[in-house]
Amino acid sequence: MFSILSAYLYQEKKISIPGIGRFELAPKNAAAGFDAVEAPAWEIRFTEDKAATASENPDSFYTLLAAKEAISNEEARQQFEEFARNTQVKLNDQETVVWEDVGILEKPDFRVVFTPQTVTLSPFSGITAQRVIREHASHQVLRGENETSSEAIREEMLAAGEKRSTGLKIAWIVLAATAVIAALFFLKNGCSLQSAANQQKATIQKPADTYELK
Repeated sequence: MFSILSAYLYQEKKISIPGIGRFELAPKNAAAGFDAVEAPAWEIRFTEDKAATASENPDSFYTLLAAKEAISNEEARQQFEEFARNTQVKLNDQETVVWEDVGILEKPDFRVVFTPQTVTLSPFSGITAQRVIREHASHQVLRGENETSSEAIREEMLAAGEKRSTGLKIAWIVLAATAVIAALFFLKNGCSLQSAANQQKATIQKPADTYELK
């Protein structure tokens, strides 16, 4: 019986078992983790409801069950209800009911607990996420109120760096030339303060007399 119920659940996405509750396939979106991407899938959800009845399932379910068991639709309905009662008895006796390809039903206390199967119900498989670094990749960025590309910003930074490097080179060349000139001067004139000073003697001129003795 469980194999037929499993096939119907996967095809129609929901089924009700009298006195136990409802099972439904709910879509599960793809999830991206740090190093992996989980594929979209289906997960089985269970809602316990002791008031659930066989009438909640459409007639197509009993037609399928009748075809599989080679019985009438009414007999198929009665057989399904008997199967549900037997399952309830097992759960009340704290037996573990294994629903193949779906999950496990247990009743450790006063309520039914469903544990879905661990196999992911998905036609896709997850993939491992890898970080991709592309050299010289360009994309649009916002700088202030103007939009530009990352490549243009990179070129401006390189140009500014080259300009700064050229300015430093010129400064070092001027400093080196100054040092060479100073060295040549001291080698020629000697390393004394007098050689660096003015060698001419100052001539003191006596001012002319501006008055006469009487």
